[in-house]
Amino acid sequence: MKKICILAVLLLTCFMTFAYAQTEEAWKNEVSLSYSQATGNTKNSKLVSAYEGNRKTDADELNLKATTLYSSQNKKMDGQKHTGSARYAPNFGDSQWYYFGKIEGEHDRFANIDYRIIPSLGLGYWFSDTDDWKAQAEVGLGHEFVEYTDGSNDDNVSVIPRAYFEKAVFENAKLSEELIFYPNLKEGDQYRFRSETRFTNPLSDVMSLRVSFIDEFNSSPLGEAKKNDTQLLLSLVYSF
Repeated sequence: MKKICILAVLLLTCFMTFAYAQTEEAWKNEVSLSYSQATGNTKNSKLVSAYEGNRKTDADELNLKATTLYSSQNKKMDGQKHTGSARYAPNFGDSQWYYFGKIEGEHDRFANIDYRIIPSLGLGYWFSDTDDWKAQAEVGLGHEFVEYTDGSNDDNVSVIPRAYFEKAVFENAKLSEELIFYPNLKEGDQYRFRSETRFTNPLSDVMSLRVSFIDEFNSSPLGEAKKNDTQLLLSLVYSF
C-alpha cells in the first residue's frame, strides 16, 4: 500500500509540475491566518495558518491546499493538526465533464492519527462555472491508509463523493460550501464526513476577511477521541 501511495504522489507531482510550467500566469494563490486568545478563568489560544493555490484554464484545473492548526488550553496543548492535498483535473475536451487525480494527507495528534494518506481517481461535472455562481459534483475511488499513534494501522477502499458550491452575495463577497463523504466499503457502518462553509468579504484588491465553519465527523474514532470536531474561524486572507 505504501508503494502505491508513493507512486500516486510521484505521478501527481509530475502532472502538477508540467501544468505549472505551462501556465504559471494562471495561478491564484492565497494565504490566511487566524488567531484567537482568551484569558481569565480559562486561558486558551488557537493558531490556524493555511495556503491555497488554484490554477484553472479552459483545459484543466490544479488545486493545492495546506493547513496547520495548533491550540492550547491553560498552557497545555490540546490540538495539533496538519493537512494537505493536491488535485489535478483535466477536462474532457470542451465539455463540462472532467476526470481527476487527487492525493490527501493528514496528521491529527489528538485524534490519534499519526498520518492518513488517500490517493484517489474520479470523474466530475461542472453544473455552473461563472463568477457569480459555481456548482460542481464529483465522485472518486480512493484507497485510504491510516497509521495510528498507538502503532496500529488500517486501510480500506472508499467511494468519495464531493460537492462544491460558491455564490456571489452583496457586491463582491462570496459564500461557499464544500461537502465530502468518506464511506468505508469494508465496514459499512464506518464513515467520515467533512463540511466547510465560508463567507469571504474583500477589504481591498489583495486582502479579505473570512469566516469559516468546519465540521468533521468520524463514526469510529480511535481511543477516547471525539466523533465530532468543529472549528469556527475568523481569518485574514492575503491573495496574490
